[in-house]
Amino acid sequence: MSLVRLVTENVKPSRALWVPFPFGRPLGPPNRPETQLDVLRRTLALVDEPSGPTIQDYPDDLEEEQMEEMAWSCPVTFPSVVPETESAALTLQLKQEAQLLKPWFDEGLRKRGRTEVGTSGKGADNIDEMLGILARFAVDGDMAVPDGYAHPMPQLLRYITDDVRDFYNEAAISKPGAAFPSPTDLLEWFFLTTVAGDVLYQIRDRLRAADMLVLMAKGLEDEEIDSRLSLLSGTTNSLSEGLLREPEVSRELLHKSAEVFQADQPNRLSWTIVPIAMRDRHSERTDAKGISPV
Repeated sequence: MSLVRLVTENVKPSRALWVPFPFGRPLGPPNRPETQLDVLRRTLALVDEPSGPTIQDYPDDLEEEQMEEMAWSCPVTFPSVVPETESAALTLQLKQEAQLLKPWFDEGLRKRGRTEVGTSGKGADNIDEMLGILARFAVDGDMAVPDGYAHPMPQLLRYITDDVRDFYNEAAISKPGAAFPSPTDLLEWFFLTTVAGDVLYQIRDRLRAADMLVLMAKGLEDEEIDSRLSLLSGTTNSLSEGLLREPEVSRELLHKSAEVFQADQPNRLSWTIVPIAMRDRHSERTDAKGISPV
């Protein structure tokens, strides 16, 4: 059978049947057994031709409706994912980012034979779930803890943060053909360009807001709050009015923060989410157009 008559004319096979069908469907439209059988019969009938080379044309008189049926269409319908909430949309972004990094992470794991991911109580196979926990806390202050984690909220955030950063960093240093990044390169790449880095800033801000509100309720001056929370001078003063007007901090989170200060312990949780080197660099973030660490 021939789909391109000009080629067949140049090749000069001993017998050929030219068919007016598109590539991939030399027997004709799908679900048309009568047409397909007719094509086969005409092809086999060429054996009876007394001499060659010869090219016969299959009748190009299919009904227009039949030809339209031959147009390509994907047999699978993909459901469109429309997140219903802001946290769901953010979770989707994070999962897509992690999917892009997963091949590099897997390659690094294969070469090194180990990973640092796991301090939260779950491993890299649960990275999507961890990212969902971070997204829901960042947007909604959700304190729910799925089964299987080794720590309660909000302390769990510290360990999930470590696991997520380890996942991203191990993927970044395993990228084929990339120069090995320095610790500073990794910090700036993660916190200034990835979606996950931005989420950690949001989490830090929510935890810090709870700490500020608790210390403000205890009657501490702004400067003392800055000192207790290791903030730049003037931070509490610049944020306090907005916090009091729209705190966006749940009662449960306030209670957890207050427990720490009642025990007269420094609340280091908000400090651990974003390292000191990146603490005051959130404003430097650029639009995350890619995840290349170089």
